[in-house]
Amino acid sequence: MSLLTKASTALTLSIFIISCGKSHNYSTEFIADKLSDGSEGPQLSIVPAGKGVVGEDYNSSYGYFGPQRTIEIPAAFAISRSEITFAQYDKFATATNRPVPDDKGWGRDDMPVINVSWLDATAYAEWLTEQTGQKYRLPSETEWEYAARAGTKTVYWWGNNYIQSKEHCDRDIGNCTQGTEAAQPWVSGRYQPNPFGLYDVSSNVAEWVLDCDDEDNRSNDMTPVKTGDCDSRIVKGGSYSDRAHIIRLSNRVSIGIESRYSSVGFRLVREINE
Repeated sequence: MSLLTKASTALTLSIFIISCGKSHNYSTEFIADKLSDGSEGPQLSIVPAGKGVVGEDYNSSYGYFGPQRTIEIPAAFAISRSEITFAQYDKFATATNRPVPDDKGWGRDDMPVINVSWLDATAYAEWLTEQTGQKYRLPSETEWEYAARAGTKTVYWWGNNYIQSKEHCDRDIGNCTQGTEAAQPWVSGRYQPNPFGLYDVSSNVAEWVLDCDDEDNRSNDMTPVKTGDCDSRIVKGGSYSDRAHIIRLSNRVSIGIESRYSSVGFRLVREINE
Protein backbone atom coordinates (compact mmCIF):
# COMPACT_ATOMS: atom_id res chain seq x y z
CA MET A 1 0.00 0.00 0.00
CA SER A 2 1.36 3.43 -0.88
CA LEU A 3 2.21 5.72 2.00
CA LEU A 4 2.26 8.84 -0.17
CA THR A 5 -0.02 11.80 -0.43
CA LYS A 6 -0.50 13.97 -3.51
CA ALA A 7 1.99 16.39 -1.97
CA SER A 8 4.75 13.79 -1.61
CA THR A 9 7.42 12.32 -3.83
CA ALA A 10 9.09 8.96 -3.33
CA LEU A 11 11.81 6.56 -4.35
CA THR A 12 12.45 2.96 -3.31
CA LEU A 13 15.78 1.31 -2.50
CA SER A 14 16.43 -2.35 -1.79
CA ILE A 15 18.89 -2.75 1.08
CA PHE A 16 20.67 -5.97 2.04
CA ILE A 17 20.43 -6.66 5.78
CA ILE A 18 22.09 -9.24 7.97
CA SER A 19 20.06 -9.65 11.16
CA CYS A 20 20.19 -12.35 13.82
CA GLY A 21 22.52 -14.38 11.60
CA LYS A 22 20.09 -14.41 8.67
CA SER A 23 20.32 -12.31 5.53
CA HIS A 24 17.44 -10.83 3.63
CA ASN A 25 16.52 -7.89 1.45
CA TYR A 26 14.54 -5.01 2.86
CA SER A 27 12.92 -2.62 0.41
CA THR A 28 13.18 0.88 1.85
CA GLU A 29 10.80 3.59 0.69
CA PHE A 30 11.94 7.20 0.89
CA ILE A 31 9.50 10.10 0.69
CA ALA A 32 9.59 13.89 0.82
CA ASP A 33 6.61 16.14 1.43
CA LYS A 34 6.04 19.34 -0.51
CA LEU A 35 6.16 22.66 1.32
CA SER A 36 3.67 25.42 0.54
CA ASP A 37 6.06 27.03 -1.97
CA GLY A 38 6.39 23.77 -3.91
CA SER A 39 9.87 22.90 -2.65
CA GLU A 40 10.61 19.62 -0.90
CA GLY A 41 10.93 19.10 2.81
CA PRO A 42 13.44 16.72 4.40
CA GLN A 43 13.84 13.32 2.78
CA LEU A 44 12.30 10.64 4.98
CA SER A 45 12.76 6.89 5.30
CA ILE A 46 9.76 4.66 6.02
CA VAL A 47 10.60 2.59 9.12
CA PRO A 48 8.56 -0.63 9.21
CA ALA A 49 6.49 -1.91 12.10
CA GLY A 50 8.09 -4.72 14.08
CA LYS A 51 9.90 -5.71 17.24
CA GLY A 52 13.29 -4.43 18.31
CA VAL A 53 15.71 -4.10 21.19
CA VAL A 54 16.44 -0.83 22.98
CA GLY A 55 18.62 -0.01 25.95
CA GLU A 56 21.64 -1.84 27.29
CA ASP A 57 22.25 -3.61 30.58
CA TYR A 58 24.83 -2.32 33.04
CA ASN A 59 28.41 -2.26 31.79
CA SER A 60 31.07 -1.48 34.38
CA SER A 61 33.17 0.34 31.79
CA TYR A 62 30.44 2.54 30.31
CA GLY A 63 27.62 2.81 32.85
CA TYR A 64 23.92 2.09 32.73
CA PHE A 65 21.85 2.79 29.63
CA GLY A 66 19.15 0.23 30.29
CA PRO A 67 17.36 -1.78 31.05
CA GLN A 68 17.68 -3.66 27.79
CA ARG A 69 14.18 -4.54 26.67
CA THR A 70 12.19 -5.64 23.66
CA ILE A 71 9.69 -3.16 22.27
CA GLU A 72 7.06 -3.49 19.59
CA ILE A 73 6.43 -0.78 17.03
CA PRO A 74 2.83 -1.44 15.88
CA ALA A 75 2.81 0.87 12.88
CA ALA A 76 5.28 2.19 10.34
CA PHE A 77 6.53 5.75 10.67
CA ALA A 78 8.77 8.02 8.63
CA ILE A 79 11.94 9.64 9.97
CA SER A 80 14.34 12.06 8.32
CA ARG A 81 17.22 10.20 6.68
CA SER A 82 19.76 12.67 7.99
CA GLU A 83 19.91 15.29 10.67
CA ILE A 84 18.04 18.47 9.76
CA THR A 85 20.41 20.74 7.87
CA PHE A 86 21.14 24.44 8.13
CA ALA A 87 19.50 24.99 4.73
CA GLN A 88 16.27 23.39 5.96
CA TYR A 89 16.26 25.13 9.32
CA ASP A 90 17.33 28.52 7.95
CA LYS A 91 14.35 28.50 5.58
CA PHE A 92 12.07 28.08 8.60
CA ALA A 93 13.92 30.75 10.60
CA THR A 94 13.64 33.26 7.77
CA ALA A 95 9.95 32.51 7.21
CA THR A 96 9.14 32.94 10.92
CA ASN A 97 11.50 35.84 11.67
CA ARG A 98 13.58 33.78 14.09
CA PRO A 99 17.32 34.27 14.55
CA VAL A 100 19.42 31.82 12.57
CA PRO A 101 21.72 29.57 14.63
CA ASP A 102 25.47 30.17 14.79
CA ASP A 103 27.43 27.74 12.61
CA LYS A 104 30.78 28.62 14.29
CA GLY A 105 32.21 29.29 10.86
CA TRP A 106 31.99 25.61 9.87
CA GLY A 107 29.49 26.19 7.07
CA ARG A 108 25.74 25.95 6.54
CA ASP A 109 23.79 24.51 3.57
CA ASP A 110 24.00 20.69 3.89
CA MET A 111 25.75 20.74 7.24
CA PRO A 112 23.60 19.54 10.18
CA VAL A 113 22.05 22.44 12.03
CA ILE A 114 23.65 22.99 15.45
CA ASN A 115 23.13 25.40 18.34
CA VAL A 116 19.40 24.68 18.38
CA SER A 117 17.48 24.04 21.58
CA TRP A 118 14.75 21.45 22.15
CA LEU A 119 12.27 24.32 21.90
CA ASP A 120 13.78 25.39 18.55
CA ALA A 121 13.53 21.83 17.19
CA THR A 122 9.91 21.54 18.32
CA ALA A 123 9.05 24.87 16.69
CA TYR A 124 10.58 23.70 13.40
CA ALA A 125 8.51 20.51 13.55
CA GLU A 126 5.35 22.53 14.10
CA TRP A 127 6.20 24.74 11.11
CA LEU A 128 6.74 21.69 8.87
CA THR A 129 3.37 20.36 10.03
CA GLU A 130 1.72 23.61 8.96
CA GLN A 131 3.61 23.68 5.65
CA THR A 132 2.88 20.10 4.59
CA GLY A 133 -0.38 19.15 6.30
CA GLN A 134 1.44 16.12 7.76
CA LYS A 135 2.28 15.62 11.43
CA TYR A 136 5.97 16.22 12.18
CA ARG A 137 7.57 15.93 15.61
CA LEU A 138 10.71 14.84 17.39
CA PRO A 139 11.02 11.05 17.79
CA SER A 140 10.58 9.35 21.12
CA GLU A 141 13.72 7.72 22.50
CA THR A 142 12.43 4.24 21.63
CA GLU A 143 11.45 5.28 18.09
CA TRP A 144 14.89 6.83 17.61
CA GLU A 145 16.75 3.77 18.86
CA TYR A 146 14.52 1.33 16.95
CA ALA A 147 15.20 3.25 13.72
CA ALA A 148 18.91 3.62 14.48
CA ARG A 149 19.38 -0.10 15.21
CA ALA A 150 17.51 -1.04 12.01
CA GLY A 151 16.63 -4.59 12.98
CA THR A 152 19.85 -5.36 14.85
CA LYS A 153 20.45 -6.13 18.53
CA THR A 154 24.09 -5.15 18.71
CA VAL A 155 25.93 -2.25 20.36
CA TYR A 156 26.32 -0.48 17.01
CA TRP A 157 24.05 -1.10 14.04
CA TRP A 158 26.90 -2.91 12.24
CA GLY A 159 27.92 -5.15 15.19
CA ASN A 160 29.30 -5.20 18.72
CA ASN A 161 32.77 -3.93 17.85
CA TYR A 162 33.62 -0.36 16.95
CA ILE A 163 34.91 0.13 13.40
CA GLN A 164 36.76 3.36 12.72
CA SER A 165 35.19 5.45 9.94
CA LYS A 166 32.20 3.12 9.59
CA GLU A 167 30.03 6.03 10.67
CA HIS A 168 32.27 7.94 13.04
CA CYS A 169 35.79 9.25 13.47
CA ASP A 170 37.46 8.72 16.87
CA ARG A 171 40.37 11.13 16.57
CA ASP A 172 42.28 9.44 19.38
CA ILE A 173 42.45 6.32 17.19
CA GLY A 174 43.38 8.18 14.00
CA ASN A 175 43.15 7.17 10.33
CA CYS A 176 39.84 8.97 9.89
CA THR A 177 38.12 9.31 6.53
CA GLN A 178 39.47 12.38 4.76
CA GLY A 179 37.41 15.43 5.63
CA THR A 180 36.31 14.17 9.05
CA GLU A 181 39.62 14.51 10.93
CA ALA A 182 38.80 17.98 12.24
CA ALA A 183 36.89 18.33 15.50
CA GLN A 184 33.69 19.61 13.90
CA PRO A 185 30.57 18.28 12.12
CA TRP A 186 30.67 17.22 8.48
CA VAL A 187 28.17 17.26 5.61
CA SER A 188 25.23 14.95 6.30
CA GLY A 189 25.57 11.53 4.67
CA ARG A 190 29.36 11.46 4.52
CA TYR A 191 29.41 7.85 5.72
CA GLN A 192 27.23 4.91 4.63
CA PRO A 193 23.63 4.66 5.90
CA ASN A 194 22.30 2.03 8.28
CA PRO A 195 20.03 -0.73 6.86
CA PHE A 196 16.96 1.53 7.15
CA GLY A 197 18.71 4.18 5.03
CA LEU A 198 19.48 6.58 7.90
CA TYR A 199 22.71 8.56 8.00
CA ASP A 200 24.82 9.56 11.01
CA VAL A 201 22.81 7.88 13.77
CA SER A 202 26.05 7.19 15.64
CA SER A 203 27.85 10.42 14.95
CA ASN A 204 28.07 13.86 13.35
CA VAL A 205 25.83 15.54 15.96
CA ALA A 206 23.80 14.16 18.86
CA GLU A 207 20.02 14.48 18.53
CA TRP A 208 17.12 15.72 20.63
CA VAL A 209 14.20 13.37 21.34
CA LEU A 210 10.85 13.92 23.08
CA ASP A 211 11.47 12.11 26.38
CA CYS A 212 11.69 13.90 29.73
CA ASP A 213 14.62 13.19 32.03
CA ASP A 214 13.42 10.49 34.43
CA GLU A 215 16.07 8.08 35.71
CA ASP A 216 13.43 5.82 37.25
CA ASN A 217 11.36 5.27 34.12
CA ARG A 218 11.93 4.01 30.58
CA SER A 219 9.33 3.59 27.88
CA ASN A 220 8.41 0.05 26.84
CA ASP A 221 6.66 1.14 23.65
CA MET A 222 6.95 3.94 21.11
CA THR A 223 5.58 6.63 23.43
CA PRO A 224 7.96 9.06 25.14
CA VAL A 225 8.52 9.31 28.89
CA LYS A 226 6.50 12.29 30.15
CA THR A 227 7.41 12.08 33.87
CA GLY A 228 10.38 13.39 35.80
CA ASP A 229 12.15 16.62 34.86
CA CYS A 230 10.55 17.82 31.63
CA ASP A 231 12.65 20.98 31.64
CA SER A 232 15.41 18.59 30.55
CA ARG A 233 15.10 16.20 27.62
CA ILE A 234 17.04 13.19 26.38
CA VAL A 235 19.67 13.48 23.66
CA LYS A 236 20.60 10.38 21.64
CA GLY A 237 23.42 9.41 19.30
CA GLY A 238 27.07 10.31 19.34
CA SER A 239 28.68 13.45 18.01
CA TYR A 240 31.89 14.37 16.19
CA SER A 241 33.52 15.11 19.56
CA ASP A 242 32.82 11.72 21.19
CA ARG A 243 35.06 8.72 21.81
CA ALA A 244 34.12 5.39 20.25
CA HIS A 245 32.31 3.94 23.28
CA ILE A 246 30.07 7.03 23.62
CA ILE A 247 28.44 6.48 20.23
CA ARG A 248 26.77 3.26 21.42
CA LEU A 249 23.13 3.36 20.28
CA SER A 250 21.94 2.90 23.86
CA ASN A 251 23.86 5.97 25.07
CA ARG A 252 21.70 8.77 26.46
CA VAL A 253 22.20 12.09 28.22
CA SER A 254 19.79 14.82 29.29
CA ILE A 255 20.14 18.56 28.83
CA GLY A 256 17.91 21.56 29.44
CA ILE A 257 15.31 22.38 26.82
CA GLU A 258 16.68 25.90 26.30
CA SER A 259 20.30 24.76 25.95
CA ARG A 260 22.14 25.09 22.66
CA TYR A 261 25.33 23.20 21.84
CA SER A 262 27.59 22.99 18.81
CA SER A 263 27.43 19.19 19.03
CA VAL A 264 23.63 18.80 19.21
CA GLY A 265 21.04 18.88 16.41
CA PHE A 266 17.97 16.79 15.59
CA ARG A 267 16.02 14.70 13.10
CA LEU A 268 12.24 14.43 12.88
CA VAL A 269 9.51 11.81 12.71
CA ARG A 270 6.64 12.24 10.27
CA GLU A 271 3.60 10.25 11.38
CA ILE A 272 1.86 8.00 8.87
CA ASN A 273 -1.87 7.49 8.76
CA GLU A 274 -2.47 4.31 6.77
